[in-house]
Amino acid sequence: RGDLPPLLGKDGVFEKFCKEFKTRPKFTEKNILVIRDREGNELDDIRDSVHNECASDFITSVIREFSKRDDVVLHCSVAGGRKTMSVFAGLAMALVGRKQDRLYHVLVSPPEVEGNPKFFYKPKKPEFIEIGKGKKINTDEVKITLAEIPFLRLGEKYRNVFPDEISYTELVERIQNYEDFSEPIVKVDTDEVKIVGKSKSLKNALRDLEKYAKSKVKSVLLIGETGTGKELFARYLAKMYGKSFTAVNCASIPVNLLESELFGHVKGAFTGANRDKKGIFEECDGGIVFLDEINKTTAEFQSKLLRFLESGEVRRIGSNEVKKVDVVLVIALNEEPDKWLDRGALPDFYNRISRHKVRIPPLRERKEDIPLLVKYFVDKYSREHGKSIKGISNEVMRMLVAYDWRVGNVRELENYIADMVARADEDETILSNLPDDFEENIKSQNRVIGEMIHQVTGGNVVDLPLCEFEKLYIEYQLMKNDWNISKTAKVLKIPRTTLYDKIKKLGISR
Repeated sequence: RGDLPPLLGKDGVFEKFCKEFKTRPKFTEKNILVIRDREGNELDDIRDSVHNECASDFITSVIREFSKRDDVVLHCSVAGGRKTMSVFAGLAMALVGRKQDRLYHVLVSPPEVEGNPKFFYKPKKPEFIEIGKGKKINTDEVKITLAEIPFLRLGEKYRNVFPDEISYTELVERIQNYEDFSEPIVKVDTDEVKIVGKSKSLKNALRDLEKYAKSKVKSVLLIGETGTGKELFARYLAKMYGKSFTAVNCASIPVNLLESELFGHVKGAFTGANRDKKGIFEECDGGIVFLDEINKTTAEFQSKLLRFLESGEVRRIGSNEVKKVDVVLVIALNEEPDKWLDRGALPDFYNRISRHKVRIPPLRERKEDIPLLVKYFVDKYSREHGKSIKGISNEVMRMLVAYDWRVGNVRELENYIADMVARADEDETILSNLPDDFEENIKSQNRVIGEMIHQVTGGNVVDLPLCEFEKLYIEYQLMKNDWNISKTAKVLKIPRTTLYDKIKKLGISR
């Protein structure tokens, strides 16, 4: 109504925003959307929780509607002044935005004026405004800059967590409780699943999965270090079953929400439960659910999941109604079971989920697969960046094969190759540009190995035969474990019978 305020008019903040970030200004008076309460009255401020709901639902629905259009890129600035509404806008962008959308923050100098509406609606003639404790500032002295907030581009990661009908209260509760930005719940197309490698250990793991799929077992435990590809193996299993696949990251969902996510709840079951909600097990009836990082859950939750495994029945929180569902559970553990049990895992739960288990070998145990993986990742990221890279130099390949990969396994290798391809020159066909931190990691690895050898041998490694070093190392581990054969075999990751054979063959005695 009337003239546009300076914030939005010619040479205002909006104009500056468009020029600085090269967006096309489409802002006209007819495009001003007014937030209204439930009675239709214009809402110029937020006074209570009802107004909170109205403002947040309005802003979220508008941004959600625009984000459905592929021809629109959202540029949202979060400013001071109407701070609560700014938070809503930022929250909405974080939840329903996409990769191409952008979220910015209006930085105000001095910051004391950020909450003063007179800053946004600057008078035609400069005037002094109060900024607290008797201090005043001329409106013309206020400077504004725009800073992008890239870490809030989360729309594509939360696409299956925040459905259209979610209430504002539940939405805020969820986003406030997330501990990281990893993808908590994702429905995945299993048509394209490619596991690269020819090593015997990898083939054995895939063979076991195929046998479980053929037997149609109802649960499989995948044990593997971080970055070994547990989700990829789970998707491979889903493909063999011919079932839909949904991945749930247990570590990314707060304990108090995980049960609700999986089993569902009824309206009024807890604060913020404003409607009945199906759990993932109900929604995925007939499919496969992958529960990643199960070791991040509590014993209480494990007990409830154990009941589900035994009965196949779900009961929503707050309800007495029991429903039978047909779900195959693939559960991932990224640490050794002994360590997990020592930290308080429920033994009965572990015994049940380990009935059918597959160990995914770490990359250092299948070094012959590294050249194949390198080629696969070079081809993948060359296509992505529009480059014609054929491979890597022999020297770099030797370094990659020699590296331990204990930190991130296949994922770590992929990250290095992706970075090398991105930094390669346009005319480069053979990569030789290893990141600086990789060489530092190799030096660090060599230091650790050197220290371990020194500790085992007492520093006497001159011309030491391999069999003698093996004998010393086994003796070292036996002493560390008080000559407990079972414990030592687990540390060495070999069967007890193999350890007995080595002790006899190498002449080891207590």
